[in-house]
Amino acid sequence: MHDRMSGQYHPYVPDKLAGTDIRLSVEAAAACEAAVQSMTQLDASAKYISTAESLSRMLLRSEAISSSRIEGLEMSVRRMLEVEALSELGVSRRPSAIEVEVMGNVRAMQEAIEGVSQKDRLSVADIQDVHAALMRGTKLEAYGGSLRDSQNWIGGSWYHPLAASYVPPRPELVMPLMEDLLDFIEHSHLPAMATAAIAHAQFETIHPFADGNGRTGRALVHIVLKRRGLCPHTVAPISLVLGTLRDEYVRGLSAFRYDDQEDGVAAETSFSQWVVFFCHAAIVACDRSMAFEERISMLRHKWDDRVRPRHNSAAELLLDALPGNPVVSIASVARITGRSYPAARGAVRELEANGVLVQSSKNRKSGLYVAQEVIDEFSLFERALATPSGNTRLERPARPVPQRPKS
Repeated sequence: MHDRMSGQYHPYVPDKLAGTDIRLSVEAAAACEAAVQSMTQLDASAKYISTAESLSRMLLRSEAISSSRIEGLEMSVRRMLEVEALSELGVSRRPSAIEVEVMGNVRAMQEAIEGVSQKDRLSVADIQDVHAALMRGTKLEAYGGSLRDSQNWIGGSWYHPLAASYVPPRPELVMPLMEDLLDFIEHSHLPAMATAAIAHAQFETIHPFADGNGRTGRALVHIVLKRRGLCPHTVAPISLVLGTLRDEYVRGLSAFRYDDQEDGVAAETSFSQWVVFFCHAAIVACDRSMAFEERISMLRHKWDDRVRPRHNSAAELLLDALPGNPVVSIASVARITGRSYPAARGAVRELEANGVLVQSSKNRKSGLYVAQEVIDEFSLFERALATPSGNTRLERPARPVPQRPKS
């Protein structure tokens, strides 16, 4: 009977952004500058999480499914890389529904960063394409790329929005609001971090799709940052930090949606507070990424002491490549190192004998090998990103993460 109750609800109608004189507080401007410095340092210093490496796809996978984890969609990074390696070998297999959706998330994030961010001018159709890629191969594929044509809401009952925590704009306002949002992105004179922060919040406020808004909105962050020249070679895992600070994230979005009847000071304050929070998340993401880079670099040096490969041998070239490509086959090793198949096989055998590589027991027939130490370091990285303090020995992760690797 409760679901049949009647009453009034009022969809939120955000102000348009394009052409609006948005002024940031001194604190917000300083936060933007600090975040840009962190992201610039990460992009200049990062070697192993550059977008040319598989390790970057591991980050993209974590970024892409940060919201999916909340919904119970999980796929280990090792499993993702094994699926990719099997596909390269031409091994046919029927993926599970979870694998399809997770890989769809990764594909959508890659297409957004590598393709859409390079467009001369963004259009609503471009964002629809990102969403369509996200939904491809899932039970919601038919809705992929389609702006919603009905009222939706967040929280409360499945049947009505009366008890909802947020009711987005009416469907007929979605297209003009999206056009305004993209116009704002194209012509914003705000710092890049502020533009990305406000664009993300406005997108989530519009909530233009029936499902997948969180993941599409996260892709939009990277589109904006890439278009503004930040982190052209790396991906800062901002979404993972936002997912960790979920309560603050929700409160920040709620504050961003200021009352239209309030004065301009209230609007300026809400925007600035949101920008400060967003920049803090970006700085944390960069700091922990740099710490991960240092651990991977130390691991690479340990491998040298363990294997002592000949200079410029296939084994040495493979050791250089493994941090960014921790799941390999002999065929992929030949491709990565540029050496013959027999030389690649010899390198794999040498690294296996010294404990750097282990053969995948689940894919023994296909001949996959795993640098488990890299996977373990990445699991610790994910755990650190999921913990407000970054120290999972002192504090429990705030969201689902891989278990701590066994010592």
